[in-house]
Amino acid sequence: MNNIIIGTAGHIDHGKTTLVKYLTDVNTDTMKEEKERGMTIDLGFAPLITPDGQIFSIIDVPGHEKFIKNMVAGAKGIDFVLFLIACDDGIMPQTIEHKEILKLLGIQHGIIVLSKRDLVSSEKVEELKKEISSFFDDNFFKSFPIVEVSNKDEHSYRILYNKIIEETSKIAKTISEKNKFFRLDIDKVYSPKGVGTIVSGTSEGTISKGDFLTLYPHKIQVRIKAIQTHGKSVDTIVSHQRCAFNISGVTAKEIERGNVLTNHPALLNSRLIDVLFTPLNNETIPKNNTKIRLNIGTGEYYGKIKYLQDCIDKNIFFQLIMDREIPVNFGDIGILRSLGNSTLLGGIRILNTLAVPTKKNNPSYLKKLDFLLNKDCIDISDYLLHKNSFITLTELNQELNHSYNLNNFNENILIIKESEILIHKDIFLLIKNDILKYITIFHEKNPLKKGIPIATLKSKFFLNHSIKTFNDFLIFLSKDTFKIKDGIISLLDFKIKLSKEDKIIKDEILVLLKQNSFKGLNFNKIEDNFIDKNRFKNIFFYLISEELILEISNNRFVLKGFYKEALKRLSSFFISNSQITLSEFRDILESNRETALIYLEHFNGTYITKKILVENKGKSCFYINKGL
Repeated sequence: MNNIIIGTAGHIDHGKTTLVKYLTDVNTDTMKEEKERGMTIDLGFAPLITPDGQIFSIIDVPGHEKFIKNMVAGAKGIDFVLFLIACDDGIMPQTIEHKEILKLLGIQHGIIVLSKRDLVSSEKVEELKKEISSFFDDNFFKSFPIVEVSNKDEHSYRILYNKIIEETSKIAKTISEKNKFFRLDIDKVYSPKGVGTIVSGTSEGTISKGDFLTLYPHKIQVRIKAIQTHGKSVDTIVSHQRCAFNISGVTAKEIERGNVLTNHPALLNSRLIDVLFTPLNNETIPKNNTKIRLNIGTGEYYGKIKYLQDCIDKNIFFQLIMDREIPVNFGDIGILRSLGNSTLLGGIRILNTLAVPTKKNNPSYLKKLDFLLNKDCIDISDYLLHKNSFITLTELNQELNHSYNLNNFNENILIIKESEILIHKDIFLLIKNDILKYITIFHEKNPLKKGIPIATLKSKFFLNHSIKTFNDFLIFLSKDTFKIKDGIISLLDFKIKLSKEDKIIKDEILVLLKQNSFKGLNFNKIEDNFIDKNRFKNIFFYLISEELILEISNNRFVLKGFYKEALKRLSSFFISNSQITLSEFRDILESNRETALIYLEHFNGTYITKKILVENKGKSCFYINKGL
């Protein structure tokens, strides 16, 4: 029989903790405050030993409405539920809320336990059973058997125990080790004196003592020093077991409930998440931008929602915009509640942890979410075709919670092996043609510019990709069509050609600057000499791009030849001198003090010289050689 996690659920004071104590002889109310108040505040755990000696884990979760977040945390990993309804109280508010939460979390197996049977008549019990049948009128819980228990009749708990063994044996075969990777959503963390950091949770996957895991959202690597399950030390833990890890590499103060330990490469920290939302009913559908609290895994987080489509049915695509990055993975299931009064709104299933901002009712974006919604039968070729962009192998595995390698793809997918970039061949050709058209039009409108800055092209076509990934893709893309030089992309055969009119303006600009030698000219003074301002600007910035003229201070330009000559004279001076003053450089340039200061400050700003202030009959300064 496989390991099974059994959870309790039900209204406050309906006997969940008492039931667990009868079944396991363990009192899960361990906190002082819980014993004083007589109700479960946090999660409690106890081992249920089967007749064949196997140990199931029972999670006792709170019933009080203020502790719903702990109830959701306890439901993480539950395979089977013991749903308690007290015979004297009947169906109560938390009965309803817990039922809806379990339904939203997809827990499909369990037993309805009627507690406190000794407090009511047989007629009352029959009435309650009819009420329960009506209350659970949907498919959920419909197949759950009903068992009555009484604190005055220990045999009733033996009957319940036998029923638990019978019912869990029916589902054991359906619970298999599907997890290639390990994950532990942390629900408790503590640090006993002299022991170190201890974390606990419900296991998914297999892990052993001595293995390394990554702690999210911190992205800290930790090592498992020891493993326990229900107080017994073990070397290996498998899925569906309650476990505690003694870990190194992090302190208990750095960890909180909701953090995740995993070796899954697809787990991400994300603030913008695409989800499928299933409302509790028509009255709990929130408005756009509603602030919410999200209970997912064992954590509670805050954010707001943004609709990706019009609300047309009970399943709605929208984005969660969280107030901080949270550790999530494709397929994770969570509960949404309103931020103000904690009203239960519905459940969510995570479809995309790499979400990007998009407009409402974007057909291509919604198509992608449809693909992700039906991931189990997804055709990767079709998925990449509708993605309409490239993607790295890592990003694909993160989006689909998978572990593809480069050998998993057919001939319709183009692979850039060096960077592990994937793109459908049809989309590659479309992107290539779009960029070709964009650059061609740019050249036609800007014949005197070398091309388009790569950063501009990225913001136009690939805003949501890293610059490195984009550059790798662009290099592959440009093999036979484009050329890239100094961060500028242009058509392969493009060359700047000046018209006769352009050449005339070019020569006039160069003559003006030559006449002003080292001093150079302000841009506005140069521009005043030309009637066609637009043509002048095009030629002027062309000369800058060709480095025929240089800007040596704010809006002052000189010919490159004069700049190089000034640098040459400075270098010659430093051959026999260790420093130079402003007046000395003025004489070297055979110019005025203002011009000499402009050059020295420019050299100082470009780390050719270093300016030194000294006290000598008042403040004075000189410049020393630094980079010549």
